[in-house]
Amino acid sequence: MADVLKVLMMGGQRTGKTSMLAGLIETMTHGTVKDIVEVKDVTESRPASLKLIKSIESLKWNLLTSYGKTYLIDDSKSGEFEDFMLQFSVPGTESKMNILFSDVSGEYYDMGRQHDAEVREKVREYDVFLIAIDTPNLMEAVNSSNKLCNEAINNSYNHVNDIHTFLTELDDKEGSDAKLVIFVPLKCEKWAKEGNIGNVVQRVKTVYAPTLQALSKYNNVEVDILPVQTVGNIIFQEQAKAMSCVLNGKIQRRCAIINKKTQVRFEDGTIENIDLTKHKFQEDNNAVIREHSALMVPNSWFTTIGKKYEPKHCDQLAYYILQFYLAKVLFAKDVEQLKEKKNKWKWGKRIAIATSCVFGLAGVAVTYFTSKYLEKKFGTITLEQMLSLTKKLQDGGYIKQNLDGIETVKESKLHAINEIQV
Repeated sequence: MADVLKVLMMGGQRTGKTSMLAGLIETMTHGTVKDIVEVKDVTESRPASLKLIKSIESLKWNLLTSYGKTYLIDDSKSGEFEDFMLQFSVPGTESKMNILFSDVSGEYYDMGRQHDAEVREKVREYDVFLIAIDTPNLMEAVNSSNKLCNEAINNSYNHVNDIHTFLTELDDKEGSDAKLVIFVPLKCEKWAKEGNIGNVVQRVKTVYAPTLQALSKYNNVEVDILPVQTVGNIIFQEQAKAMSCVLNGKIQRRCAIINKKTQVRFEDGTIENIDLTKHKFQEDNNAVIREHSALMVPNSWFTTIGKKYEPKHCDQLAYYILQFYLAKVLFAKDVEQLKEKKNKWKWGKRIAIATSCVFGLAGVAVTYFTSKYLEKKFGTITLEQMLSLTKKLQDGGYIKQNLDGIETVKESKLHAINEIQV
């Protein structure tokens, strides 16, 4: 799979990575952008492909049937890597390229060093990294009225330190192999609708400050923050202690004890008056974040405020990835042209300056990937077609910059060479 653009999705369990991909497909498939670039799921693994389909169907069903209800969202877990293959194509042509999205299971971080080597290897070889962040825990950790969540719980649930450690394996080969890292706060609907998305971005900068600082030391790594509204009309409501209820001695259901301990709200949103002859409560053991840890993550409850499935900015992930990789190919072409000019003595001094600017390594010969090698990841889409579709996305205002919390924290040096007048 050497000629496929690879994206590694990292983050805690149940942060919404699958829903993020589902939203990407849904938005691009049914939006006006479908006239510029088409996308479809071509995942070979039937279970993984069905998981995407099920995610979209269940989200739409919840919106239609749970309007006005407060309930728990899906808590399914995965204990293995899952690969999703999305195919992007130029409408009206046979030109297409595949992008591999690999999901690192949140459970891997809780298994000691059992999967360390596997994760580290992928970090070294992948092109793009999506850091999925559970926004409710990120923000509730600094909510003074919430005693159930704190920084320790957020850091552990979102695996802040684990992700920092794994990203130290990232290798941009001294600037010659540019990388893209996008921090993606998910389930941002509440803060976006309240006009507080800037607070989410600031929290990402604060919590991930050591990682952002480490990434800034690389010669050619772009770092973005891209908040995503995963569904659009399901918003975070509150956190409650993770409990389970045994009914009639045999049926267990996740729940929350509410209204001054007079009622129980079950995971599907139904509410009953507490009857201690029928309801027996206990702490939900599945809420323990890590084995042998006393930290228990509270349950995040969500409320449906509309019946339409309206994910927002999931598609931006695709646009940013395509735009980044196009710039990477063009960068390689520019380097090749500069090397050709280097044969002429009058360009020698300027080439030395350009090389220093681009790589930050004056006087050092740096190995880089040729543009022809990199273009293979475009599949059968030509460079001219990729330039055209990217320009259409830009001119049409589809690619958002410095809007709705989307922010480039650190630019790569992919465009630096184009700014030099030779």
